[in-house]
Amino acid sequence: MKRLALVVALAVSSLVGCAEPKSVLLKRPVNPDTDAAVTQLWTGDIKRVAQDGDWVLSRGYYLTSDAISKVVGGEDISHASIYDAKRGTIIESVGSGVREIPLDKLIQRNAHIIVVRPSGMTEAQRTRSVERARSRIGQEFDKLGMIGLGSEDKVYCSELVWWASQVELRTGAHETVITPNELMEYGQVVYWSGERDNNQIMELAVEQDRARVAERRVAASR
Repeated sequence: MKRLALVVALAVSSLVGCAEPKSVLLKRPVNPDTDAAVTQLWTGDIKRVAQDGDWVLSRGYYLTSDAISKVVGGEDISHASIYDAKRGTIIESVGSGVREIPLDKLIQRNAHIIVVRPSGMTEAQRTRSVERARSRIGQEFDKLGMIGLGSEDKVYCSELVWWASQVELRTGAHETVITPNELMEYGQVVYWSGERDNNQIMELAVEQDRARVAERRVAASR
């Protein structure tokens, strides 16, 4: 069933090409300033809570994200990445390949975020997992890997996280295909953002943004 579900998601991904259509299931905040304030709120939250090697699971605003999250089932998650707390960056595998981007760039394109701390890893092991993920930057995204027909020199998003954190070696668990959703079975949730368009979250984000602006004005007037 999982393979069939991922075949469907892969088919959608292949059809959309470079011009990725937007989600038909999720909506962003209408006001762009509010939208930006939520991104800033979540970025600050995650930087305070997350540590090296934590997994950042997310739900994107794309048609492919709709397909992945809905046909796989479970938690509404479509993507997985790994966090470098020292640099404030994310290492992820996307259609263009494995790359490293600022945390806020990942958050900006997602409806919600879940941070998972992998089980049974020391701080040193989690830091090492970031280095392992970074060693694959530039490699191609593995579309066939999503249906169990992958290549060793390519990697898809949750596979990168699984491999970098050496989950199979540490736990003995073997997964031919590992979905972003299934990663939650191998760690503990340490942060849940809530939904981007939730009224309370939007109000809190706007309030904090106004407070920051006021603080900057006071500092500038001194």
